[in-house]
Amino acid sequence: MTGSRSLLVLLVATPAAGVAQDELSPAHRLSAEVTIDPTYSVDRVAPDPDVRADGAPWLYGYGELETWQHRRLRQRVDPSLLNVNYPGVFHEPFPKASFRVVLEDSPARPPELSFRAVGSVTVRTGGTVLYQGEARESSHRLSIAAGSIPDGATLRLDLAAGDEVPALLVEDGPLGTATGRWEWSADGEAWEHPAAVPATRSGGPPHRAEVPEVALEPLGTVDGVLDFGRELVGRVSFRAAGTPSIGVGESIPEALSTDPAGYEQDLTLDREGDRWVSRHRLALRYLRIDGPEARDVRIHAAFHPLRYAGAFASSDAILNRIWMTSAYTLRINFYEFIIDGVKRDRLPWTGDLAMSLLANAYSFAEPEIVRRTLTALGRAGIEESHINGIVDYSLWWVITQDLFQLYYGDAEFLDRQWPFVVGILEHLEAGADADGLLQPKPDDWVFIDWVDHEKWTALQVVWWWAQESGARLARRIEDGERAARWQSRADDLADTLRTRVWGDGGWRAKPDDATLSRHANLLAVVSGLHRPEDDAVVRNALAGTEAAPVGTPYMAGFEMMAASRLGSVEEPIARLRRYWGGMLDQGATTFWEAYDPAQRGAEALAFYGRPFGKSLCHAWGAGPAAILPAEILGLRPTRDGWSEFTLDPRPGELTWVTATVPTPGGRIEVDVRDGQFTVRVPGGSRLLWRGETHPGPATLHRSLEER
Repeated sequence: MTGSRSLLVLLVATPAAGVAQDELSPAHRLSAEVTIDPTYSVDRVAPDPDVRADGAPWLYGYGELETWQHRRLRQRVDPSLLNVNYPGVFHEPFPKASFRVVLEDSPARPPELSFRAVGSVTVRTGGTVLYQGEARESSHRLSIAAGSIPDGATLRLDLAAGDEVPALLVEDGPLGTATGRWEWSADGEAWEHPAAVPATRSGGPPHRAEVPEVALEPLGTVDGVLDFGRELVGRVSFRAAGTPSIGVGESIPEALSTDPAGYEQDLTLDREGDRWVSRHRLALRYLRIDGPEARDVRIHAAFHPLRYAGAFASSDAILNRIWMTSAYTLRINFYEFIIDGVKRDRLPWTGDLAMSLLANAYSFAEPEIVRRTLTALGRAGIEESHINGIVDYSLWWVITQDLFQLYYGDAEFLDRQWPFVVGILEHLEAGADADGLLQPKPDDWVFIDWVDHEKWTALQVVWWWAQESGARLARRIEDGERAARWQSRADDLADTLRTRVWGDGGWRAKPDDATLSRHANLLAVVSGLHRPEDDAVVRNALAGTEAAPVGTPYMAGFEMMAASRLGSVEEPIARLRRYWGGMLDQGATTFWEAYDPAQRGAEALAFYGRPFGKSLCHAWGAGPAAILPAEILGLRPTRDGWSEFTLDPRPGELTWVTATVPTPGGRIEVDVRDGQFTVRVPGGSRLLWRGETHPGPATLHRSLEER
């Protein structure tokens, strides 16, 4: 099997192509000058997706397409020579499966069933085999003329897909896969509704489709290496008369390095016609070509199809660059899933997803990629291993399910995920002691952050958050028994933690230890465990230096959220400007896996004991895409799918600030300047502002001084 690749040649792109300036929101107009993405678009999805807008869908078992694509990503790690350890046990897609449909009365029955299938197929009714066919790309045809099969009989198709995943497409008629009449089973005994996935324009089954590619040329040369102007991931190609070799890098030193021991990717070139093409996609900004003269150099860069539905702009040019760079960082970490980084892992992790989900909600509002990531990661449960092999990542998976409902609102998805939520939370419950404290096994990996600090309290706070999330999910699904149990356990755990690890200076790292934990304090605030009467104590803990610092933009993002919710937003935003702005000062076009402002040169690029091990494009670094509108403007949902949301503009020293936030019901637009604000509330939503409720659709004008 070979995957199809959609290639769009686009050498020049202009922001918001095809949209008249007066049709853009103020935030889109004012932020256009800092766009980074060569495919930036507001009015349409770009690049064109390989999806048919009409026609019947392909059917898969629920979660089977996602787990097959997840396996495909994992299988590409070793051939691509990516330096990644990816622990965990993940569901393997079933190579054999069955689909069935009940034949209606004779007048409605088509004389022939024409269908496409992935794998070899056997069609039967009862114990009678009606048709057998080998795996093929073309359609299978089966006669089902009146009288040949009794009315009310069940037609069953058994598929064996080998290394692929069983899938079925029936284009037309009363048996078409668009009718919703088909069922799916992995064992022929337990049947359920399958997942319907739109067909592709290229004609292949959806699971074979690849992220589209856009051909881009270098923008110039720096220190003898070609510069594409921003971080990208894709296949390099060029013409050369002899046999060349290449070096690539997210930084110039990495691109100039000729020591294979420091390579983070496979740099093999293959000859394709008159061009040399890198065997695998490469993450890079800079390209070095050694040997014969290279001509017509391009990178066929991968871009998940989407549009910039959200926007942010202000009187501070640095904040504007930070927001746009955050959105672009997230964007090129969109594959079939939200992956953590384009250079090293290219794989999804649930801890990363919690921050990425928030950034996505304020920039692209693309729910499908979040659904796919949650489905693939949680499908196997945690009976054999925690998700991604990390205790707190199992907790983050539950928390992210709750956040997904709040920001995107998808009751149908929760219905299908509920058995997995229950299985994971009940397994976690079994791992808690009599006091409700989570007790990891001696060999369990507790991550929290890339820091060498005591993490006991921080883990228990995340455990509390997961149980609170579980209770909210249970209330949505109307599972009263579990909602009450998980809420009661969360309440008891909160009391236990306040007794054992809360002190005059804030949350301590563990019982009988006076050391403050920055992670426990900030996580207590963003999770909701924090009590308002403790604001001053935790604010001092986060502002001081006694608690050891966070280690990554991942936790720095949550720290900024926590600090702003404890008081004035000015100091947290100033810290955000220094932290993410510091990466921009070092030439970043995407945000990094880890950042220490004191590190420069080789020290800033090294990680994991390798000279270029640090990812300079990491999705968990995209937090400011959410933080800036959520904290400066207080724009946050309070009910699922933004059906209710808050607004609390705190512009501080900014003379003006504007944002557009995409929601399922339409976009929220806020503009603040001259002590006034204007907000557009979409239909189906209602705004909460200073005790007032304003249902949409409506446009409100208010003074910031109004009480």
